Amino acid sequence: MSSGNLVPSQDGNLSKESRHLANFVPDVWGDTFLVPPPQLDMDDITRSEYQELKEQVRRMLVTSLDDNPSQKLDLIDAVQRLGVDYHFDKEIEDALQIIHLHHCNHTQIDDDLYTTAVRFLLLREHGFHVDSQTKVDYPLSTQIANALNRPLRKSLPRLVARSFISIYQGYGTHNQNLLKFAKLDFKIVQHLHGKEINELTRWDINCIDQLPDYMKVWFKEVLKVFKDMEDLMCKEGKEYHVQFAIKAMKQQSEVYFAEAKWLHENYIPTMEEYMPIALISTGYLNATIASFVAMDDTVTKDTFIWAFNVPKILRASSAICRLTDDVVTHKFEQERGHVSSAVECYMNQYGTSMQTAYEELFKQVNDAWKDINEGFLKPTAAPASVLYLILNLARVMDVLYKGEDAYTRAGNSAKTSITALLIDPISI
Repeated sequence: MSSGNLVPSQDGNLSKESRHLANFVPDVWGDTFLVPPPQLDMDDITRSEYQELKEQVRRMLVTSLDDNPSQKLDLIDAVQRLGVDYHFDKEIEDALQIIHLHHCNHTQIDDDLYTTAVRFLLLREHGFHVDSQTKVDYPLSTQIANALNRPLRKSLPRLVARSFISIYQGYGTHNQNLLKFAKLDFKIVQHLHGKEINELTRWDINCIDQLPDYMKVWFKEVLKVFKDMEDLMCKEGKEYHVQFAIKAMKQQSEVYFAEAKWLHENYIPTMEEYMPIALISTGYLNATIASFVAMDDTVTKDTFIWAFNVPKILRASSAICRLTDDVVTHKFEQERGHVSSAVECYMNQYGTSMQTAYEELFKQVNDAWKDINEGFLKPTAAPASVLYLILNLARVMDVLYKGEDAYTRAGNSAKTSITALLIDPISI
């Protein structure tokens, strides 16, 4: 569309605004998330059973592993894939610490390939330094890697859990208590997420009649969110958390202005000019800081300052977002008039073809994933909960933008994932 689009003003008349409107497809979800979810169907007996199952799993994790360390590895792996590891962070960390010390001092030459691979995966995932030569032999590892559509490291944990519950149930050696606990936990978390999405979706539902005076509506809602956040944090003596969030939102607005200036001046920046602005405009720094606000006491003032300095792991997550988005969406965006993406910037600066630009930018994405993995190696610069938050933001891009722009146009894969995660009930 052209930049001079006729847009209804607040009084119903048509006014000419220099806005670049996209031809977005209609929302595929309709009123699905506008209706509050029903009450959680879980009686007191089931809630009590849920708590008892949780304690049983905890006891399994803390029992001695002297007799069968491979069994403990299997348990930790299953607990993580079933999506209930967040209940047992300390128990898992302590167990892996013992396994790491034992592995470093007593190499198990008789371990089978599976045990060796699982141990390597879990220790590396939790930031322990392990020689990659102990993983698996190269031909087999290559076959496995090629067979996977999405590596576990790039997968969203809740989607992995939804899928793995069915897989784990099919194992002849599965633990019944762990399986039932995982199912009940998924049901509880799914209900919680449904309530949260309903609250977010109703943000401006009463303001529809005021559109398209959209900026006033948006600004009003943002101020309300910050006021609500401030009221909650003041009760905990953490009002400074909100001030950092406001600072991040201001920074986000400033880079949007810089991009708008480039667009209106028809300026194609160099990659060196583009990336510092584009990494912020992804919203990942803003989302990270905003997520810190209500986190536990492991997040301190130093954590906020660390994030604002854009450490390597946060820069990497933002780069994965920006470059993946740019490669997948730039053709659609340029149709309506849009600030130059990394693709146009790279092609213009280096005089390359579009395909060459794609290859270079995807190489940078792969390098960014390596930087994220490096950020987890002990000793870490931030709490594990913060690092996983940043990792999960990067994982979202692999889910939504692998082979398609499922953020703009929800395809079958994205719809299936969202339905399984938020809508379809799980059978207990």
